[in-house]
Amino acid sequence: MASPAAEDEPVVQLRIWLAQSGAEGLDKLRVAPAAPEESKEERGILAREAIGPGQVIAKVPQTCVFSSEKAWEGTVGQACLAAFPKGEDGKSKVSNKMVFLLDVIAARTNKEHPLAAYAASLPSTAPSPVGWPPALRAMLQGTNLAAAVAEERSKLEDDFDALMPKLREANPELFCEKRYSLDMLLWAYGVWFSRRFPTALSSHTKSSGYRWQRSAEEEMEEESDGEGAMVPFMDFTNHRSGTKIVWSADDMHVTFTAGEPGVAEGTEVFNNYGDKSNEDLLLIHGFALLDNIFDTYGLWLSVQVSEEPPSQRPKKKRRAPPKTQRIGPFLLRRADARWDQFPAELWLALSSASGREAAATDEGATHLAVEPDHLRSLATLLQQRLQDFTATKGRDRHFASGGAAEGGDLDPRIRCLHLLGLS
Repeated sequence: MASPAAEDEPVVQLRIWLAQSGAEGLDKLRVAPAAPEESKEERGILAREAIGPGQVIAKVPQTCVFSSEKAWEGTVGQACLAAFPKGEDGKSKVSNKMVFLLDVIAARTNKEHPLAAYAASLPSTAPSPVGWPPALRAMLQGTNLAAAVAEERSKLEDDFDALMPKLREANPELFCEKRYSLDMLLWAYGVWFSRRFPTALSSHTKSSGYRWQRSAEEEMEEESDGEGAMVPFMDFTNHRSGTKIVWSADDMHVTFTAGEPGVAEGTEVFNNYGDKSNEDLLLIHGFALLDNIFDTYGLWLSVQVSEEPPSQRPKKKRRAPPKTQRIGPFLLRRADARWDQFPAELWLALSSASGREAAATDEGATHLAVEPDHLRSLATLLQQRLQDFTATKGRDRHFASGGAAEGGDLDPRIRCLHLLGLS
């Protein structure tokens, strides 16, 4: 039987740093490439011994947790405050998110940074499509994902252009171009966005005796609660839907505890990123899943609108040309006993449309004009749309399992696009 592959040097150094800082449980875990059929990430955590339900997987010291609060107190944060002091509202022009990202760059490029060992263990290529090359981002064209990626990338570029000249002028050695480039900012954004845990896991600035806990997939908190927190080593864990795991924090540690049925010796220790569609998984974490039961299809409807209902329109008034309004997206789901396949919001919108009832819009009250014949054919239309989930199943399985395209190997990111039906 072949011996397990050795951990790479950055992981070894990370393990040493965490142990010296007071981490617990890491000796029963091993960082290794994950099984391709189980995970889409380069690394995974394997259990050296069985971990039963209710047993602690690992404890990471709060001193090793990355957060925006810590970033403000460090060298980068203080330099940002010096260049952009807080205004009357108590805020600096540098946002919490930006100081977090700038500090991630500092940790990656400065060996003297308190969290340098952690930053050195992070992947060199960030998974988020926000940092993908133009050719790959172009493959998202026409989707909700493309719009979200373009919007976030534009914000990062604007913040970079607005802040860096003054930061460099005030502190040229710290914010030199070699370290702080737009590419490095996109990298920091990608690793931060894909790896962050809920902000509440960081007890920094919290009172002594602080306690917080979340358990089971339906209770897991979204990453969007503020800037989040980055937890070294345990962010190597990969996602598997339905995994039972408990995240908890006190003023000393962040603790991960196994749920039912526990983790068998030699198997992968999975985390649970939440019940996300492939579109969300790709945007946040840079991967998509085959046969993702939580996947959705975004349906937009174009309907005619009138400025006032027929009952209030003067009889002799000439009817204005019809206007078209786009409503949605309505997220259609895979057929499953746990939820309605068609969202209630869609039926509500269509019900209001057929009855000429007012529908709230940004411009005020408008009245949708949808003919009854159109409503009768809606079920057929929706079923046709939902066929997108299954029409490419064979091709998706080929690429998701690592199959090559004609002419050579396929970029793993393109495999994820196939799972979204985008390539």
